[in-house]
Amino acid sequence: MKKTLFLIAPVALLALAACNKTETPAEGETETATAEPAAPIEMPPPITASDTYRCADNTILYVDFLGENVAADIRIGDKTASAIRVSQPKAEVPAAGEASSAPAAPEAEAAAGPLKSDDGEASLSGSGKQINVKLPGKGAQTCKGA
Repeated sequence: MKKTLFLIAPVALLALAACNKTETPAEGETETATAEPAAPIEMPPPITASDTYRCADNTILYVDFLGENVAADIRIGDKTASAIRVSQPKAEVPAAGEASSAPAAPEAEAAAGPLKSDDGEASLSGSGKQINVKLPGKGAQTCKGA
């Protein structure tokens, strides 16, 4: 028993010694590595509410509302299904030199509009016990909370 310990010990020490290698950077690499600080990471909006809804065609939707009505994730039929992200439409910024014909809307009015997917196939409006939803390949329908 003692002989096997004496044989295994040098092998283990060799393996540990190989892990302690440090590489020195070549000339000029340290300057480029420290020149650019990392850009701050923007966190996604938090989930503020999650609800289950049954629609008029007996479809079951799982909806996670994100932020202050900024976006929502819609899952159809199963909580583990891939989500359809709907969000507030991006505000159109007038080009330089052009004046906006409409007065600037307050944020409360912008949040009241329907949330839409990037491709325009899905939309969601409302929250709480009743929502209006349009899904890809289906028409608009009303869904009630379970």
